[in-house]
Amino acid sequence: MRIIYIPSGYKRVYDYFDDSIIKELIKLKHQIKTFTIKENINKLKATVSSFKPDLILTMAGFKMPPPVLILVKQLKIPIAIWLTEDPYYTDKTLKIIHHYDYIFTIESACVDIYKKEGHKNVHHLALGVNPSIFSPGSIIKNNEKYDICLVGFPYPDRIKIVQFLLDHTPYSILTVGSTWNSLLAKYKSTNNYQIIETWVEPQRVASFYNQSKIVLNTYRPYDFKYNRNTKGVINQSINNRTFEIASCGAFQLTELKPDLVKYFIDNKEIVSFTSINDLLQKINYYLKHEKERKGIGVNARKRVLKNHTFAYRLNKMLNIIGNSL
Repeated sequence: MRIIYIPSGYKRVYDYFDDSIIKELIKLKHQIKTFTIKENINKLKATVSSFKPDLILTMAGFKMPPPVLILVKQLKIPIAIWLTEDPYYTDKTLKIIHHYDYIFTIESACVDIYKKEGHKNVHHLALGVNPSIFSPGSIIKNNEKYDICLVGFPYPDRIKIVQFLLDHTPYSILTVGSTWNSLLAKYKSTNNYQIIETWVEPQRVASFYNQSKIVLNTYRPYDFKYNRNTKGVINQSINNRTFEIASCGAFQLTELKPDLVKYFIDNKEIVSFTSINDLLQKINYYLKHEKERKGIGVNARKRVLKNHTFAYRLNKMLNIIGNSL
């Protein structure tokens, strides 16, 4: 296909998404042109005229300029969007879905929501991972510096879990992400807790996963106060971090979500938990059983390489679009 890719306009993790998608589309032998939302609309007109795209693809969609959508509609170019913030901003996504011919959402619970709004081309498609960035890295003896690692924003449930583990275990814990320090500062005087309070680029995140015996993965609450989800859509699907941790070959303890079994075999490629007590029991067990723990991490990496890369996801997306065209 000839594809014009329009980045979301967001930075940080979206730079990684955009770069991975563009590179994988090229590897899949598609012809790619890019257009950024800050560029003049005349450039898009010229690109369309000379390139004659089969498809326009973008992510998120919240910053897409209206003139771009108007032009695309006038020229009758098929346009697809990958909704990567579902279900947390459904108040906003419900206002934009009808500008797009194809909707791909990372949240399975949103599929019926969008179909009920009258959109006929809605598909659940989880994000993928770039396995060359999220990789096991070099194997160094005694490379594991931390017993437990958690990367991400300190949502209330995450704070509760980390506090519980600091209060009830002697394990060394690393948290990475903004505002952790202000929320858990009283624990910094202990020898077993380290905070890296900043956004960290994907390559460095991968290194933290590789330095940890257990990586915790929990989810943003569907009813978090800063969400825009008045319909109360409860997230059923797993996040992109699930694939990134697994791609590193790291051992992952993840909050159980209904869709998890669609992607990984529980207790063989990943291990889930359903409560803090269940989590504590499994942490205690897997820290004592190194061979079993590391074997699960190896299995996770194999599964990702087979079924969960960006190349795999994009191939699936474009097959869906190609068949309908």
